[in-house]
Amino acid sequence: MKKNWKNRLLGLLLLLLPFSFSACQDKAEKGEEAHALEYTCPMHPQIVQDKPGSCPICGMDLVAKQPANAPGVAVATDLDYLLQPANQAVVSSVQTTHPVQRPLEQEITMAGVVTYDTRRQYIIPARFAGRIEKLYVQFNYQKVSKGQRLYDIYSPELVTAQKELLYLLKNDPSNTSLIAGARQKLRLLGATDGQIRQLTRTGKESYTFSVFSPYAGYVLDPSVTAVAPGATATPASAGGSGDGMGGMGNANSGASPASAGAQTAAPQQGFAIREGMYVTTGQALLKVIDASQVWAQFNVPSAVAGQLKKGTPIAISFPQEPDKKLQAKVHLVEPVYAANENFAQVRALLPAKDNSLFIGQILTGKATFSTGSALWVPKEAVLDLGTQAVAFLKLNGVFKPVAVQVGQRTEDLVEITSGLKETDVVAANAQFLVDSESFIRVADTNR
Repeated sequence: MKKNWKNRLLGLLLLLLPFSFSACQDKAEKGEEAHALEYTCPMHPQIVQDKPGSCPICGMDLVAKQPANAPGVAVATDLDYLLQPANQAVVSSVQTTHPVQRPLEQEITMAGVVTYDTRRQYIIPARFAGRIEKLYVQFNYQKVSKGQRLYDIYSPELVTAQKELLYLLKNDPSNTSLIAGARQKLRLLGATDGQIRQLTRTGKESYTFSVFSPYAGYVLDPSVTAVAPGATATPASAGGSGDGMGGMGNANSGASPASAGAQTAAPQQGFAIREGMYVTTGQALLKVIDASQVWAQFNVPSAVAGQLKKGTPIAISFPQEPDKKLQAKVHLVEPVYAANENFAQVRALLPAKDNSLFIGQILTGKATFSTGSALWVPKEAVLDLGTQAVAFLKLNGVFKPVAVQVGQRTEDLVEITSGLKETDVVAANAQFLVDSESFIRVADTNR
């Protein structure tokens, strides 16, 4: 009986032993985990404790520190779209359009002004030193004819050249080479053939020598710049029309310079040279402008200036005279930078001899040209961001912004040089898809 009781007690102990061992193991693991867990302040990470509590600096509750070997949280690849900006993909059912490949006949309307042909402005210099004895022109823009007397001058050099020719004719008339050289010297000094013939006929030198105008036109002081009102370099946005309303002058002269003289002349109305003044060899004494041919000058934007070539026809009309029409051709396209803008000055030749044209007169020109085959979209389909142009390309029902390169522009269309194909579908109004609070990240166009 006693032996059986001992056997039962031993069996009961053996049965409870596994449970006691498991409980001790769990308690040890929990103790190690509790001992390994540390708590810190989110605002003051230097505060570290082994149990929950409050930060002694700011009073915030301490939080458990993440163990260094704890596994990170993986982001599924199908959530990448959440990291894209709002305008990376715009879902909408707005109106669309297709780029069209075709040539266009384009017309440019240009406002301009009549101005001088600068190639027909001539300087009359002093070919020899001397003293002005008599001045026959008195004020700027006085009309002169070719061969008209301008001034009389006394020059010892010219007197000596005359005496050399007379000496040879009198003492060595058979020496034709020396006589021809003396005649040529007088021509180079500005003497005309008629003056040389008169010298040989009279046999007496002249101490005052007359200088005649070799050109016909209007005489000016060399310091005066002959430019029509409004013909100075102004941005193309101003239309190039200027304010040349004051250019109505003498209709019989073809192109009147009166208004230009009032705008650009120096304070004096006469000349810098005066009677009795000494001049030096090579000094610019007078300037003559030939106004028998003038320029029609237009300012155009640089974007369309490349389409205007030499010989492009221009139909010219005059706002003051609606019935008056002229046909001209582009003679020169000159790039200009002024007032912080790039534009071009387009010039066409206008014969003023048989036309009542006035310097400073406002005119309108229309030039028509073919652009050649190009890819065109409506101008509303392209958004200008300043540093680049953007169009919204539709892909699988989603609009994505793509960078495009633009070329020529018309009133309603824009040429696309790169970034789109003829088969692409783009939003007809790019501005409609712009979110003012988002930055447009342009998609890669290497498709």
